[in-house]
Amino acid sequence: MNLQDLHKVWEIKALKKPGLILDRIAKQVQPIMRRREWRVKLLSEFCPSNPALLGLNVGGGVEVKLRLRRPKRDWDFFPFEQVLDTMLHELCHIQHGPHNAQFYKLWDELRVECEELVSKGITGTGQGFDARGQRLGGFTRQPPLSSLRQCSSSSG
Repeated sequence: MNLQDLHKVWEIKALKKPGLILDRIAKQVQPIMRRREWRVKLLSEFCPSNPALLGLNVGGGVEVKLRLRRPKRDWDFFPFEQVLDTMLHELCHIQHGPHNAQFYKLWDELRVECEELVSKGITGTGQGFDARGQRLGGFTRQPPLSSLRQCSSSSG
């Protein structure tokens, strides 16, 4: 298991329910991102004034913004599969800026790959033990060497 896997979504900013949706989206696309060595620094929800805008890729993957809720109905979330497809669309923009034939070919490839992953239940790295990284044990530092020597001499 590679704990230093760089090919993933690094940060998610959202409220609780949207955060859970974005986390699920990020885990579902991680195998795709890893295979292509793509990175997204920040995945976030947005609610643009244009109701037709479902997603936005800023800076070739620096940030991906996804519309999770229907316009003017904050309580009404889009189906997960629709948001996932939007994420795949936005990932295509890492490789192809304009909506041209190459872009749509890649989007079709990602859809097929994603459907296969979903059908097999594969998410994250596909290796298990996927979780957000966090420090364990609080913020204490390692004990000084002198205290370790003292412990070892008193135990003998």
